[in-house]
Amino acid sequence: MKLKNKSMKKIISGCLAISTIMANTIIAFAYPMNYNYEDNIRKKALGEYLSSNSFIVAMANNAETSHEKAALGAQITQAVVYAEETQVEEIPFNTVKRLNTSLDAGQTVTVREGQTGQLTKNVKIKYINGEVAETTVLSEVVTVNPVDKIVEYGSSNEQTVSASVNGLSYKYVIECEATAYDMSPEENGGYGGQTATGVPLDKGVIAVDPRVIPLGSRVYIEALDGSWSYGYAVAADTGGAIKGKRVDLCYRTRSECIQFGRRKCRVYVLS
Repeated sequence: MKLKNKSMKKIISGCLAISTIMANTIIAFAYPMNYNYEDNIRKKALGEYLSSNSFIVAMANNAETSHEKAALGAQITQAVVYAEETQVEEIPFNTVKRLNTSLDAGQTVTVREGQTGQLTKNVKIKYINGEVAETTVLSEVVTVNPVDKIVEYGSSNEQTVSASVNGLSYKYVIECEATAYDMSPEENGGYGGQTATGVPLDKGVIAVDPRVIPLGSRVYIEALDGSWSYGYAVAADTGGAIKGKRVDLCYRTRSECIQFGRRKCRVYVLS
């Protein structure tokens, strides 16, 4: 049995050898092995690949990757620094306008000057090569509040036409409530005989609200019905209770003040 197996193996090996020789012979005859033919095959295959979509996509991907690498390389060479800083900004004030019917049309009075405020910010700044590239606000707080400027303006309700009283022209006239005070210290906050402007107290001096009648104005005062007249006066004093359309007329004696009491009057502000 062993002998037969060995014989069979030899027969099979022989058959395989013959088959291999025949196959190689057939290939040799079918495809002559010469270098010129192989070069043409290679050139044709290379040309087909270079014009194929696969090669075009591969080249595009390679170019994009190269661009990204170049950009990344540029970023790597940049010096990036972060810093926190405190910045103070100015907050502008608003101007508030209020109607004051005691003022002449076109006349304005600044009641309060405006003041700017301050805004303090804590920021994080990104510097690239020493230049600001990005700013992030971490916190902010108003450290000084702005103060509004207040301006009062007149209306056209009062008489504004040029006119005259007792031969003197006046700019406008205001209807007011009048009271009286004398020259004693008790009537003048402890300062007897002295006004807010330094002008000596005497009859013919009146206290006014400067927002309504500017200090230094020359005026003429009489009753609404003409039954009495205080006459010519100068607005040279002020008073804590004299606000708006109100005037305080100076008399020399306390009895005159008591007799005058409180009355309605017309105040002509002279030109």
